[in-house]
Amino acid sequence: MALNSCAKAEIDENDPDNENPDIEQKDNFVSFSAEINAPSRATDTKFDIQDNIGVFAVKSNGNDNKGIILSSGNYADNVKYTYNGSRFTSSNGIEIDEDGTQYYYHAVYPYTADASDNFMFSIKQDQTGKNYTLSDLCTAHTSATSSKLVDLKFRHRLSKLIVNLEGGNWPSGNYTLKLNSVYTNASVDLNAMNFTYGNKKGEVIMAANGNMSYKVVLPPQILAKDNFATLSIGSKDYPVTLSNSLNMKSGMQYEISLTYNNDAVTVEFTGDIYPWGEEDDRFEDVVPDDIREELDDWIPIYSGVNPPIVEGTYFIDPFETVYCEDGEYEPGFIVESYIIKFSNQNTSNNTVDYNERNEEGDAVGAGNGAFISGSGNNFTAFFNVTGSTYGISTKTALVVSGTKSSSGISNLYYAFILVEKGYDPENKLMEEGVFRVFKDKDGLSVNTSWTRSRSSNIEVNSRNYYSVFSNMK
Repeated sequence: MALNSCAKAEIDENDPDNENPDIEQKDNFVSFSAEINAPSRATDTKFDIQDNIGVFAVKSNGNDNKGIILSSGNYADNVKYTYNGSRFTSSNGIEIDEDGTQYYYHAVYPYTADASDNFMFSIKQDQTGKNYTLSDLCTAHTSATSSKLVDLKFRHRLSKLIVNLEGGNWPSGNYTLKLNSVYTNASVDLNAMNFTYGNKKGEVIMAANGNMSYKVVLPPQILAKDNFATLSIGSKDYPVTLSNSLNMKSGMQYEISLTYNNDAVTVEFTGDIYPWGEEDDRFEDVVPDDIREELDDWIPIYSGVNPPIVEGTYFIDPFETVYCEDGEYEPGFIVESYIIKFSNQNTSNNTVDYNERNEEGDAVGAGNGAFISGSGNNFTAFFNVTGSTYGISTKTALVVSGTKSSSGISNLYYAFILVEKGYDPENKLMEEGVFRVFKDKDGLSVNTSWTRSRSSNIEVNSRNYYSVFSNMK
């Protein structure tokens, strides 16, 4: 995976130049284009020619969710595909029916002969040279499709550590940085997307990451502060001890800086964490990829794992239409004001509880499986919301973005997809599957109380009201 660019490969199936001359691609075989979600550094983002992946295929029965992989007997089990510079193909690839049957695809990089629904993956203990990328476990999962050219979007599944040597007083000599007693294999559950350390420990030599910087890919684990690493400069070894243990999580990047003082190496700081991928993997559980791409045009999405504390209750007023996919409200149209509440924010796993209501209380909702991303004062919260409007039950995918301030939330945006609604014979609510985006028109959603009502605001009471869900103007 000679990872040089995060650009997505665009494939023309009628262009013979796209074909790998060493592999004959049959007409009814499926092939794959692929990309890796962009990390902090532009060295882990694109596949190289002759890279291999393993692909599982599960035939859709119309009722399943993501196409659960069985231990054996899937439509296709760990079929080896090779990258030709623009897509992955195989002379013995996956042959699909051409009658519209849909398939789920699950892919693993690098190709591992014993990959299955549950398997052990081992990193390279010397990650210099090509061994660094061969240690970087990536997976991709698709929705059901009947296409013969399938786009795979890979995510890094292990943990990445960068160690920087800061300052200009380092002695001369050849440098080697070795981690001591770390887990070197990972237990992989492709269905649950769980990646935990396995049962094997050892030393791992870090790869060069530019001048006076080193990098390594490890299974998710807690690195103990004592006997953390050994830095060898020439013939002399320097022990490295952390100021505290480091809890490395799946798909995340961590950085540590070392300094050299009086013939000793000391840790300058620990704990800075950056998203290795574009954002938290949980986003996919709330908003499908195709809708996410459309949302990017209408609402800011703040990535990062250090969001501000947003606990509190806020009044969104005036609530202005930004975009309606179904054309129900024109941009600038004012809908019914909303009160939203964040509570029980957990800074360890970045979760937060959510409630919303209109002032009359006939539209209410509560967030399930809520989480929050961001950095500084900027945040984006993602929720699956169950509730009701006009007495009709609703299931909604919701995204709220803004900037926390002492007065409330500045520049708040609110987007949602009505995933499902209950019995609605009068068509009072919008159709299922479309999304709408709104914002606070005056730029500030002020701090308020959850019991606020219309009667407390004469200006609000003079308006005509339309629910963000309504189909009835």
